[in-house]
This record gives sequence, structure tokens and C-alpha cells, in this order.
Amino acid sequence: MGVARGSVMKRNIIGIAAIHEKSMELELEMESLLAVYMLEQLALRLAGSERGERLLLKNPAAFHVNGQRGVHQLQYAYVCEDSERLTKADFAAFLKSAVKWEKQTNINWSWRSHMEGARLVVELDGELEGVRIPLSLVVDPIDRAAWQHEPCTYELRMIMETSKTSPIPSYPLEEQFFDDLAEALKNLELIRDMDVYERIYDALGLLSFEGRPFQKKLEQYCAERQIVMDETRYKQMERYLNYPYMIKKWQAYRKRQKRQLPEWETVYGRLWTFLMPLWSAALQGLIYLGSWIPDLGRYLD
Repeated sequence: MGVARGSVMKRNIIGIAAIHEKSMELELEMESLLAVYMLEQLALRLAGSERGERLLLKNPAAFHVNGQRGVHQLQYAYVCEDSERLTKADFAAFLKSAVKWEKQTNINWSWRSHMEGARLVVELDGELEGVRIPLSLVVDPIDRAAWQHEPCTYELRMIMETSKTSPIPSYPLEEQFFDDLAEALKNLELIRDMDVYERIYDALGLLSFEGRPFQKKLEQYCAERQIVMDETRYKQMERYLNYPYMIKKWQAYRKRQKRQLPEWETVYGRLWTFLMPLWSAALQGLIYLGSWIPDLGRYLD
């Protein structure tokens, strides 16, 4: 995966004039297009680095030009070996020595970083011919010993050169699904990013699950994160299908996207169709034996 190690990368000479011309062609704000271009270049350098296969992209939707201002961020899982710890000093040295910003693009970069618990947050400024864009990089360490699924590959299509694609190592869909489901269950209507529901909807259209092992894993996962799967939370999530506040939040999210997305009733309906039998069985002390069929969007008992 990624760019071959040790290869000489051709200098990217795309400038502001080309960005401006492309933004006019696509009818997009130049700053939004430039931000996505910079995120692409950052992702390419990380994928092609000596740690590229250990940096797994979690949010490929960051490369969608959706008109949002100030939300230009790449999120990664960093696979740690044995007792390795992700530290600010180590990652800063890695960025400086391995990514080699100025030698491979005409973007000038500066950054500062800090730790939020185990998470590393890097705040970057990318500057191209006097136009400066703030970006960020969020890196969460994960233990290889606890790894259950193989990494995926995301085919990144270049926004400025649409005939070109490049493979980016990415976070396994199954792991991302559990992370998103936990966020939806924990934060309920206080959830900040509605893209969680979009990813859940997409994942349930691709992944198969056997009810019994998934129910056990879900109960364990929620217990570890102090998420109570009780009747109160069950009823609260049940009414979200027609809850005006959640519908309004989804409509606002859809409006910001420059692509077609289903209505809230369709998106949340798929999630609740998936969760309801499992949760209902757990409340009754039963084991659900159905099989989730993604092509059908329902269980077969």
C-alpha cells in the first residue's frame, strides 16, 4: 500500500492560478478547493513515508469539497508496536525527516502539536503563493496486539488531476463502524458530527453480521465505554426516526454537502432496523440469532 518506499517523488508544481481556474470550473470557493488539495498532498506524503502502512486514514470524506469553512482535518489511527507510545516529540521528528514538505511540493508548511490524553493533535498551516489555509491532523494510537481486522485501502482520486488515483492505507470499515456506533449511542442528540450517521448508513450497506456474536460484542463494547443499553436509551433512540431536532440537524448536514444523500428517515431507519432486534433481545435476556444481510438492509432469521 502507499507509495513505494525510497522512490523519488516528482515535484508538484500546481500553483494558485491552476487552483483558481479549477475552482471556477467546478463552481467552488477557491479556499475550499485549495484546502482539499493540501489535505491530499499531506495524505500522499504520509502514505509514502516509512510509517505509511501504520498510519491508517479514518475520514476519507475529508477529501470531499463540501463548502465547510474551518473544518479541514485528517484523522488517523496509528498502529503502535509492542509497548510503543505515540509522543509529540517522536511524531514531530517523523514529520520533519520523513515527509520533507518543501522538497516535494510548492506548499510551505508550518505546524505545532499537542497531546490530548493519548491523542496527538497537529495544527498545520499550508501556504501556497501567499494564500494560507489552516488544517489539522488528529492521530489516535491503537495497539497492534488488539487488532482484529486487516487495514483497507482507499483509492484517492486527485482533485486537480482527476485521471490520477493513489492508494491510501485506511482504517478497517468494521472498526470504524464500531467507533461511529459508540459515538451515536453515547452522545445521542448532542452528537456534533452528523457524518457519523452517514458512515453508519454506508457501512450497514456493505457489512454482514451474525446476530449472536455481534450482540455479545456490542454489549461488551458499550460496557467498556460506560454506555448503558437500557430501556430508557432504547426508547430515546427509537423516537429519533421522527424527532424534528435530529431531522433538522441532518438537513443542515445535507445542505453543506455537494453530493446526493438520502433523507434522515432512510439513513436512521437503516440503523434502527439493525439495532432494534439486538437491543430488544438483550433487554429480555435473550440472544438474537438473525443474520444481517447488507443487500437487503434487514435480518434473515
